[in-house]
Amino acid sequence: MASSFPTDPPPALSDLISTGDTMYAALSSTVPEYRFGFLRNITLEGIEPYLRYHMLAIGMRPTLVFGGYGSLRQDLVSPDSPLVKCSPNILVTAFMLEELDSSYGLPGWDASRSQEELSAIFAALMATDVPTIALNTFIVPFYSETGALIAALDVANQVARLNDFVRNFVREHSPRFCLMDWDRLAHRIGEAEAMDYRYWYISKAPFKRPFLDALARELVKVVLTLNGRGKKCLVLDCDNTLWGGVIGEDGIEGIQLDGHDYPGRVYYDFQKNVLQLAERGVLIALCSKNNEQDVLEVLDNHPWSLLKRTHLSAFRINWNDKAANLAGLAKELNLGLDAFVFVDDNPRELELLRQVLPQVTTLQVPDRLYEYPALLLRDGLFDTLIISQEDRIRASLYQTETQRRTERNQHANLEDYLSSLGQVAAIHTATDGEARRVAQLTQKTNQFNLTTRRYSDHEIANFRASPDARVYTLSARDRFGSLGLTGVFIAQRRQDTAVVDSLLMSCRALGRQLEFAFVLECMRHIVADWQVQAWEAEYLPSAKNNQVADFWGGLGFMLLEEVKGDRRYRLPASMPEMASPFFIHVERE
Repeated sequence: MASSFPTDPPPALSDLISTGDTMYAALSSTVPEYRFGFLRNITLEGIEPYLRYHMLAIGMRPTLVFGGYGSLRQDLVSPDSPLVKCSPNILVTAFMLEELDSSYGLPGWDASRSQEELSAIFAALMATDVPTIALNTFIVPFYSETGALIAALDVANQVARLNDFVRNFVREHSPRFCLMDWDRLAHRIGEAEAMDYRYWYISKAPFKRPFLDALARELVKVVLTLNGRGKKCLVLDCDNTLWGGVIGEDGIEGIQLDGHDYPGRVYYDFQKNVLQLAERGVLIALCSKNNEQDVLEVLDNHPWSLLKRTHLSAFRINWNDKAANLAGLAKELNLGLDAFVFVDDNPRELELLRQVLPQVTTLQVPDRLYEYPALLLRDGLFDTLIISQEDRIRASLYQTETQRRTERNQHANLEDYLSSLGQVAAIHTATDGEARRVAQLTQKTNQFNLTTRRYSDHEIANFRASPDARVYTLSARDRFGSLGLTGVFIAQRRQDTAVVDSLLMSCRALGRQLEFAFVLECMRHIVADWQVQAWEAEYLPSAKNNQVADFWGGLGFMLLEEVKGDRRYRLPASMPEMASPFFIHVERE
């Protein structure tokens, strides 16, 4: 199974290339191609072996196409342009100010002209059909032309202002546009490792291998996110992980956790970053060999514990082995184990876990404890292109699920339980405010996803604008509270037949028969609008969607053909004979 996150490439370029060739040869011919287009005014071909290595490591086959030097507009619009011909999945800009503005760096230079040029380029990019576009920032000069001793306005100020313009543009046009923050990468790596001034002057190739490797990793993060491969749940050990010391031996007064002194402040700062991830919608769980009451007492009563019980989506605090506990957490949260990142201080526990559950990404508390707070942010394991309202309240949504499970145990059969919930399904065509969440769900949903087609917000906008396409959403609630926007249905019209392009449901909504109410209501809408006489639908198998393999057959669709697992169905009628579940009230638009 391919790793879900890139590993360190061989240091020697020759080894990197040969390793890439070996990985490429071992890859199945059915592995999908992913096309990168580079719009540039510099030499960036050196990124290819790194990007190829990291893409192959996650089981995807990359194709890289480079535009001409500085021929930006022609590259975007000419039908003979290699970039236009390759229809990239992602377009990556690679601009240096020295090539964008010939007056850059001269006395009195300001960023206005470059900003105007960038505005025109960004407008041209907006007009393309490329679903995802990554914009680079500019590297702020490492040295000031005014000297370091006075606070004069210098070129660095102007470049920083230009970078603010780029970042604001990305923020306003996210998630179709995302950021490749060259300035942050270069300053993190350091000038000596990032910049190749010799080849910059010889061949306009400004970057050394560490920078090219780092940039390739950033691009792979985008690909992982767009393909539902980002991590969703952070699972933490407790002793010497959330705090220093052993709670069972040191007691709540003796553990190391505070906002002032070492080493307690390290754990305090680590918890700050845990809360940052929770704010972005990452599920937080605990898995620790401990007495449950001891751990919960720390969360509830320790004055420096930022992590509270309310932040947790689930926990396993007992003396069972951690592999079994993690498997139980995955089942409870209805997530795949490959969505988990587990942090522990014990190398033996982590090694055992890697052997038993290799799908779980494991991180060890570093020996140099002062490096610990950055552990969760360093590799961008949880990076995402969209943060939705559902993300911000995800922990509470999962906590409500615990109440529903308790309720389930009080009913003799499933139908009684579902009838008791008072479920309401709000189903309507996707609104402007829902479009980003729709794109996010297509990118993240794996289990109940009939075709696993990933779409950017730009592609969702194209569907919504088309008279021959419909995008519907499902937002569900019951007497315990809201489940949020949990379902997406996309259909296209082909003469008198409606074709289901996508049907997916969040794992939180499964097991409630909401999918039947959702599909039947969407079909009813479309039949009324388009007067279609028949339906076609597909099931495209993935590594995770086996549970919906027979969905269309169960709804009365006839299997037309099956090729290498791909199934195509047809319903020679406007509606299935199945009735919507009586215990779900449908709110129509």
